[in-house]
Amino acid sequence: MRKIKGRGILVMCLFLFGGYAFYDFQKQRSASEKQTADAKIFAMNVDQIDAIEIQKDGQTVEIKRGVDGWTLLQPLKDSADDAAAEDLIKMTSAEKIKDVAKEGADIDWASFGLDKPAASFTFTNSAGQKGTLHVSAKFNFEGHPFARRDQENRVLIVNSSWATRAEMPIVEFRDRRFLRHKMGAIDTFKLKNKNGIVDIALKDGKWVDAGSKKMELDQQKVREIFRGIADAKGANYVDGKMPALQNLFTLDMKLGDKNWKAEVGQAADKKIYAKVSDPAFQMQMAPGAVDKLIELKTEDLKVGATPKDDKGQAQLAHEPGA
Repeated sequence: MRKIKGRGILVMCLFLFGGYAFYDFQKQRSASEKQTADAKIFAMNVDQIDAIEIQKDGQTVEIKRGVDGWTLLQPLKDSADDAAAEDLIKMTSAEKIKDVAKEGADIDWASFGLDKPAASFTFTNSAGQKGTLHVSAKFNFEGHPFARRDQENRVLIVNSSWATRAEMPIVEFRDRRFLRHKMGAIDTFKLKNKNGIVDIALKDGKWVDAGSKKMELDQQKVREIFRGIADAKGANYVDGKMPALQNLFTLDMKLGDKNWKAEVGQAADKKIYAKVSDPAFQMQMAPGAVDKLIELKTEDLKVGATPKDDKGQAQLAHEPGA
């Protein structure tokens, strides 16, 4: 009888010890999770962010996600750069507070540059939750900017990447694609440059030479040219008069029921500019963005054309006087 009783007490002790250990484990895990959550700049679900507002230099940049991607609403209405918006969200979701410089009700915000922040970022998710980070132009001794989250009475120290984001120009969030259509929509391609005309068309699912030479085209090389056009971006938009340009090429394409055209030229300072239709805009191109079209020949796309031909086009575009 004593043995049974002793065993019962032992089992009870084991249960009690096990229960305490489990409680202690849960308590430590909760504390660790809270510490991790407190270290995050934004506690809300950033994966569902569908609106971003940036205030800087007395101006507001506002972009919003829709079914077809991101749209720029302020300071002008246009398509937004989906990649720039998504990259900003991705970086924000991983950001943590590096340290707290000061907290309390008696903070002199001006001494930390937070009375007039360099920029304020407000993120809103689909649940209606908002989070704002005010970023200062002042830094601590390690080169990290001071910041304030919402209206908290704490001076935070955040990653230096926030200072870079605070300096991002508006054009970074505007859609700067040379071709604002899907590559798969291209039905015909007609390029005129100093080497002549490249005239190709899609027939029965295959790209063929629609010009006089009737060469057999390397389908992969054609797709690479189209991919380069789809990836090409401008550095800046040009409002008003364009500089005097030496013509480099014109490109006409049929995209389903749409006709698309680009006129590309080079200014005296060697910068390349483009005038594009559908939608209509003028832009200074990013370096190298359209180099392959400047010297492109139909022969470069034929079956058996060597890679050296393609490499030469990019080099020629950067030669003096090109």
